[in-house]
Amino acid sequence: MPSKVYFIETKDSDSVEAVSKKLNTLIDKSGILSFVAKDAFTGVKLHFGEEGNTGHIRYEWAREIVRELSRRTKNVFLTDSNVLYKNSRRTNSIDHIKIAHEHGFGLDNVGAPILIADGMLGRDFTEVPIFKKHFEKVKIASGIVNCDGLLVLTHVTGHFQTGLAAALKNLGMGCAARRGKYEQHSGVVPDVDKKFCVGCGQCVLNCPASCIVLQDKKAVIARDSCVGCGECVIVCRTKAIDIKWSVTLENLQEKMVEYAYGVIRALKGKLAFISFLIKITKDCDCLSKDAPKIIRDLGILVSSDPVSIDKASVDIMNECAGKDLLKESNPQTNWMAQLKYATQMGLGDLDYKMERL
Repeated sequence: MPSKVYFIETKDSDSVEAVSKKLNTLIDKSGILSFVAKDAFTGVKLHFGEEGNTGHIRYEWAREIVRELSRRTKNVFLTDSNVLYKNSRRTNSIDHIKIAHEHGFGLDNVGAPILIADGMLGRDFTEVPIFKKHFEKVKIASGIVNCDGLLVLTHVTGHFQTGLAAALKNLGMGCAARRGKYEQHSGVVPDVDKKFCVGCGQCVLNCPASCIVLQDKKAVIARDSCVGCGECVIVCRTKAIDIKWSVTLENLQEKMVEYAYGVIRALKGKLAFISFLIKITKDCDCLSKDAPKIIRDLGILVSSDPVSIDKASVDIMNECAGKDLLKESNPQTNWMAQLKYATQMGLGDLDYKMERL
């Protein structure tokens, strides 16, 4: 039987308050919060946005969700995990919480405290056994493993390495401790073609891991310290830096899905998903800039199936655009790889039944 996905349309002209009302309608009609037991410790997993980024989910919408959850439990908290990139303010919990407050996610505004799930420096994790193709165990942030349930709020975007950044990525990459993120990215190491390198130094300036130097006016990447983010590929003006996309990026998506499997296994299926097709951008919210959207605002989706909600998100985008929008935005990636692998692992269904509200 196909999974159920609920959808309510939004428009560019909708105010923040209008979207909040539609969100409430969606939560009420879908019954998506039925998995939350009385006084259960329930996390609201979301991305607080990088400094300078405005595409992230707005705190007003998180507040509406916290209000609805608080009818069922007094133990609601907002959560995310720390990132790998050294030039980000989200590499440690103190700065991570500060930027969340700057973006409006304070206790007074939202009604729930913030817990960064992998501890102050991203070292707090629990190994969850999965015994899959890439990993026998995955390193999930302890604050995620120890909660009673998780509501996953996702701002759907494109992504340079995975093609699609949606619910599966929010689970797999977003709930991993920093070491788990490194495990997923390992192997995604760029190569420098010195024939095309002009020694401009842009890759050196933009490398979040500080692992690129100029030697004899040519870029050199320290492979042992590279975190595989691909930022150098993006900023290289002469296309001197590249990755063997066909192999590494599909592996990255599979690793990400195995981590998502670990989260679902650890929480014994006590999860639900809300995805926002609002201010959809070419790249994810980790970029420190106000990126333009690539399509008009479309709406909000709800489901208990991460595969179905991701597939429905892409279908709605492509139906509106009349083309494969994600493939056009990041042609080096096959965004469908993550959904196919997730289906093989039993995380959800590509077939779904849409109920429009």
